[in-house]
Amino acid sequence: MSSDGLDLTRRDALKAGGVAAAALGIGGSASFLQEAEAQSTSLEYEEVPTACWVGKQDCGAVAKKVGNRVVKYEGHPDDPRTEGSLCPKGQAQIEQVYSPYRIKAPLKRTNDKGQFGEFQEISWEQAMDEIGEDLKAKLEDDPRRVVFQVGRKKSPQWQEDAWVTGTSDKYGSMEKYGHGATCSDSGYRAQELMFATHGVSETDFENCQYYIGWGHNVAQGGGAHMCQITWPKQVADARDDQGMESVSIDPQRRNSGPYTDTWLPIEPGTDMAFWLAFNSVLVENGYIDEEYLTTATNAPCLVATEGDEEGHILRTDDAEDPGEEYTWADGELVWDEAAGEAVAHEEASSPENVALRGTYEVDGVEARPAFDLYLDQISQYDPEWAAEITDLEADEIEQTALDWGENAEIGATVERNGIEIPYRPVGTHGYHVAQQEMGVQTTMAQYHASMLVGAVDVVGSTRVRKGKYAEPQDYRQPFRDQAFHPEKITPNPDGPSLGGSMFHPIDSTAYSQSHVSQTNPDKYNLPYEPEEMAWIVQMANPVHSAPQTDTVIESMSEVDTTVVVDPWMSATADVAADYVLPAATADKLQGPTGGWNGYADIEHIRFPSMDPLWDSKPDAEIFIQMAKAVDAYEEYVLDINSELGLDGTEYAYSGADEAPDDPSEFLRDGLDRWAKTKGHDLDWFREGNVITNEWEVGDGNRYAYTWGMDNGYGDFNPYDAKHEFYSETLFRLGERVDELFADSKFDDPEAEFPYLQDYTAYPTWRQPTMYDSPDEYDLTLFSWHQIEHKQSRTSTNKLLNEIAPASSIRLNPKDAERIGVETGDEVTIETHNAQTGETYEAEGVVMIQDGVKLGSLGLPAHHGTWKDSVTEALDEGPHCNTILPSGPGYLGLDNGQAFQVRAKVEPKGGDD
Repeated sequence: MSSDGLDLTRRDALKAGGVAAAALGIGGSASFLQEAEAQSTSLEYEEVPTACWVGKQDCGAVAKKVGNRVVKYEGHPDDPRTEGSLCPKGQAQIEQVYSPYRIKAPLKRTNDKGQFGEFQEISWEQAMDEIGEDLKAKLEDDPRRVVFQVGRKKSPQWQEDAWVTGTSDKYGSMEKYGHGATCSDSGYRAQELMFATHGVSETDFENCQYYIGWGHNVAQGGGAHMCQITWPKQVADARDDQGMESVSIDPQRRNSGPYTDTWLPIEPGTDMAFWLAFNSVLVENGYIDEEYLTTATNAPCLVATEGDEEGHILRTDDAEDPGEEYTWADGELVWDEAAGEAVAHEEASSPENVALRGTYEVDGVEARPAFDLYLDQISQYDPEWAAEITDLEADEIEQTALDWGENAEIGATVERNGIEIPYRPVGTHGYHVAQQEMGVQTTMAQYHASMLVGAVDVVGSTRVRKGKYAEPQDYRQPFRDQAFHPEKITPNPDGPSLGGSMFHPIDSTAYSQSHVSQTNPDKYNLPYEPEEMAWIVQMANPVHSAPQTDTVIESMSEVDTTVVVDPWMSATADVAADYVLPAATADKLQGPTGGWNGYADIEHIRFPSMDPLWDSKPDAEIFIQMAKAVDAYEEYVLDINSELGLDGTEYAYSGADEAPDDPSEFLRDGLDRWAKTKGHDLDWFREGNVITNEWEVGDGNRYAYTWGMDNGYGDFNPYDAKHEFYSETLFRLGERVDELFADSKFDDPEAEFPYLQDYTAYPTWRQPTMYDSPDEYDLTLFSWHQIEHKQSRTSTNKLLNEIAPASSIRLNPKDAERIGVETGDEVTIETHNAQTGETYEAEGVVMIQDGVKLGSLGLPAHHGTWKDSVTEALDEGPHCNTILPSGPGYLGLDNGQAFQVRAKVEPKGGDD
């Protein structure tokens, strides 16, 4: 099978697309211009407050209109994060509004799946009647037969929240999948396990002195919340204002040169080895904040080293159910040196009397503090060992760790608003880099570097929470519940993501693995085959965005009913959709929305830049209609109360009878009620106002939630939750998984599922599966997200393709010389799946760069989808997902996708 899974050439696709555009309800430039000329009878000028629809920060924006046509987007002057600026991506969203790829009306498929689609235009009424009848029958039979797949969410309250929750309230829980398994969710899972918070590491840049950008493009990166303006500005200000030193750990230098003091070109996919060696240097040289470890973490808790409880933390006889408590589990034993006995952690005589080292006997059982076990674990990983794996110099690793430890200023404090807070001006930042085969454990090792020196949620340090939250978060609780109630984990998953089963108790919702398992339903004990299921795909494009493209096409083509809600004819819609429902782009009412920059957040509404074009609708209106179509409108309305924060206020809906019947009126009414809970109304926001919250220590604590407040534990744990330095949760989950696989149909589970080796209490190195490929695959392919694009939703954006037009194959000069190619030469990439033996091929053009690590090749995401003659001429090049494998060996214990694979590059034969 070809690498894109279709026996069609791009030229064939272009021919078909040009003929079909007008007939199949797809927008075309000519048809749009004719319609625009007919409609634009008024030339009145207007400015509409709105929000960027393309980027992840939802920056405040102003749409400048002439008549009913937006002519330009600019930044909103009241957005404190951007100060009125709007990046090129935000300005280029005007092309998304007028894109010739937009769907003009609901479409219904008329040919078989697995090939370029043929569609007929239908009415919204027909679409909802037919979709509702199909989904309702499946939901009534078993809600697990329906899957909701969402991509990069925008104001999710109306669709992935209220529609999924309301429908599940009516029929029982359906499967809901996000896109994080191909984004950064392995990092999220690690943070949830360790800190009970949701996110991936960020940095208090305003006070940081020494920063490690792990896998980041320092000049054009950002975490989950920051984009192309806020992020580089904070980095630049930190270097200018306090002389912050910066280290970049990345296989490519990219354009971070002026912002980076040290570049460590690491071998892709070996980051855990770096962090293990880094941490061993900290321990060896005494850079340990014992006060933080003793009071805020489970590092001093006694772990049995023998008997039935080996690996478990010992507890008092009357300890509460650990699976029910995710903040501070009462009754975990520590050794009180003053008392000479084991006592409950929270009842120790004082923090300085709690032992971090030693061997003790508790009721006849030998036990050691978890930190003492860590000392044994980490001692085997020194810089010389890591140098062989990471291809970095041992002294580079060692010096970076020493600099970190010295700059941490262990023991220092600083006063903020009259409250004395620890000062640890060292921070790390990681995001997409977490997507490695051992991504969860690698992220945990990265967090240990901050924990060892006490640099977590204090001034200048690594951040693991949003400072605005005044209440504890509970993201660790589901994992602890399973770990301490293992009977809840069974061999039988509810759906193709395999979440909660023995395959993946911890679940990142399997953006790519769900298609591997759906094409092997018997192997994975699925309750239903794809022919019995329905998928609703909202602003997601798995055929383009998930690795192992062939498998995704096969999987989606077999699904009984697929409904795609999208502004464009995406690859997924084209190949697999039975119905395509046209969502509006920036020309829609949407909200509430907003974002943050680490110090302040903004709340506002995305007002429509202009009326939605053609017969497209805001996503919210589509799902209001879909709730009616599946007879779950009552449940939908009641859940909107929760999603919009209306519960407990005078603005809450009492039921469906109180909600306007017209979807557009319901959307406006709901947003007006939300606005009133903020002390305003929709008209107030429509005048261009935004709500800004700045966080200070104490009231909406910028640092630890409860720092300086009485949380019931005195000198112990000034945070809102005990930090899990020792992952007893992961260890116990592994015990249950081992038990079930030992009694399964698999003869050699660890060979079949390599990630089963990673259920360890402390990060433990093993060789990534990709290195089992033959020696001829002598390069490591890695990919990255370009800041100029936003997943596949911008792949046809002509303006952004002018800025970042080509997914060239990036090679180091020495590798290029060895292969015998120069910049501009055409080559063939072949990758190898070490688990299955399958190979994948793609062709592209070489770009030689000094800033690419020797022995690796880089290929950016976003390009390689369906194009027109204009963007085709820009030579977008190959798409990395067609040659990246998925499935066991290339995903982690959380089913998070890895984006590294062994490859070889050869000059393309024949004529150019």
